[in-house]
Amino acid sequence: MSSQSKEMEYKIIGVSSGLHWYHWLVISLSLLLTFGAYYVTERQTNLKIANQFGFQSQQIVELVQERMIRYEEALWAGVSALKMFPHDAARADWRTFSTSLQIDQRFPGINGIGVIHYVPPEKLSNYLSWQRSSLDDYAIHPEHVEPEYWPITYIEPQAENRRAVGLDMAHEINRYTAAKKARNTHLANITGPITLVQDDQRTPGFLFYAPWYSSGQPSDQYGETNGDFKGLVYAPFIMFKLMDGTLKNVNRLVNFSIYDGDTLLYTELDSNSENLDPDPLFQREITLELYGRVWRFSLQSTELFRAQQSYAQPFIILFGGLVIDVLLFVVFFILARSNRNAIEYAHKATANLKLRTEELEQTSYSLQQKNRDLEEANSELDQFAFVASHDLKAPLRGINQLAQWIEEDSEGALTETTYSHLNLMKSRISRLERLLNDLLIYSRVGRNDELTSSVNVVSMIDDIFHLLNHDSRFSLTVEGPDEEVITMVTPLEQIIRNLIGNAMKHHDQETGNIAITVSQSPQSLHFEVSDDGPGIPAEHQEKVFELFHTLRPRDQVEGSGLGLSIIKKILDRYHCAYQIQSDGQRGLTFSFAWPIGMQPQNTKDDAKDQS
Repeated sequence: MSSQSKEMEYKIIGVSSGLHWYHWLVISLSLLLTFGAYYVTERQTNLKIANQFGFQSQQIVELVQERMIRYEEALWAGVSALKMFPHDAARADWRTFSTSLQIDQRFPGINGIGVIHYVPPEKLSNYLSWQRSSLDDYAIHPEHVEPEYWPITYIEPQAENRRAVGLDMAHEINRYTAAKKARNTHLANITGPITLVQDDQRTPGFLFYAPWYSSGQPSDQYGETNGDFKGLVYAPFIMFKLMDGTLKNVNRLVNFSIYDGDTLLYTELDSNSENLDPDPLFQREITLELYGRVWRFSLQSTELFRAQQSYAQPFIILFGGLVIDVLLFVVFFILARSNRNAIEYAHKATANLKLRTEELEQTSYSLQQKNRDLEEANSELDQFAFVASHDLKAPLRGINQLAQWIEEDSEGALTETTYSHLNLMKSRISRLERLLNDLLIYSRVGRNDELTSSVNVVSMIDDIFHLLNHDSRFSLTVEGPDEEVITMVTPLEQIIRNLIGNAMKHHDQETGNIAITVSQSPQSLHFEVSDDGPGIPAEHQEKVFELFHTLRPRDQVEGSGLGLSIIKKILDRYHCAYQIQSDGQRGLTFSFAWPIGMQPQNTKDDAKDQS
């Protein structure tokens, strides 16, 4: 056998007939991408649901707080009314005010609105005579040992609150403590948990006080003898009525309980509550400082909240990715099988060539013809190897075509959620293209020595800005020397373009302002590029220079996360100082130095022209 035939046989036998390592690499990377997309989507879905629960919980607390502010306004309106009366307000006067206030329609959940007069012992007799002139059986009750009286004088509507008329706040510690606190602080206050005398169900409630002061003529019937304090305008509340008027439990996504200290004021977390979820998805506690008391809200998600959540998106992505991976494996398997058949054919061809070569060795007459046949066979094998290598790229093109067919065949039949998934896929492909371009730029930084030339920096900045500001969302202010300098123009343009582009892409408003200040020293230019977009917290100001690092989720940012990395690499290449300045809330300033004053270098074309 000739040495050429033996070499051909060894080459063919050495070809693997199964899947190659690069087939398995592509499949492994595809699986990794599938599970990565599933993990990211699942986290985003869970975060979205958690944020929804947080919003609903905060909204409940804010609604309670807002309703209490409205009640406070009603109390202060009562204080103003008492000050405006030209005489001591009588029971009829207060009834007229209460009727005009329309508490039933405008303040649902309130039990009434009334007046508590402060009565020192020396004025008690006059006070009782004054009240019994309009209400024969008026009496202060119950008895107590305190040296002063805080009786409820008026309460409207009086019919529903008749048992509260004459009730002295000094007889019970929670009522009395909050009353004195309102007097001493001049602020509205609420009592600790109490049971209203007019509540037959004996459920938790509280009183809401607003202090009443008047610097007019002192009264011999009520009020401080040597001071301006007259009493309180108050409103009684039964807790479950307040909640029914504020947050009626119908089709709500969150149930809650309210505690004052360890005392339960109101609860929806029992078996009788609508849509109660015995195993809630989310729970949290929120404390609210409210008019001298601390209310603790214990909140949890309902069955309706659970029913409205959808976890389908991550599983759709996982299933679709696995289907593509299976199809990819099938394509590779078919190609490998075709390759194996070709190898078997090559083995047979080699055996025939071996036999023919042995015959050629026996007869020198046909040796030249046989050699030509062998060369033709070798050429065919080379052609086969080229075709086989080319066909290995076909599965990748097929995957792209397959994705297009799926979109075309499913047009009009997909849900809005699935269309959003397709848009997500397209955006990921677009981001990959931008990432590859930026990676190429990043890899080329510092490969070649940059040529220097003369440039007007202010004009260059203005040209770059107008190129990027295609939708005219931003305004630019440039301050600097309007003159030519000698420097490396190309990398400087790249830095300015990336800084302006970052300010535009990461801005969170419809419009924005960019300001660039350029100052010159003998050997360098000093740039300050500022914008009024989101700031960068101090703890992230070093991390933003890392590859692929963004402060916001990738789906909310157009860039690849390489802009500042490219800038850093260029500046490090030429040993330029730079820094980021930001308060972390609003606005960002990136400053850096850039060398100037080098001799201008001619390009190859210029050199040819000069020669």
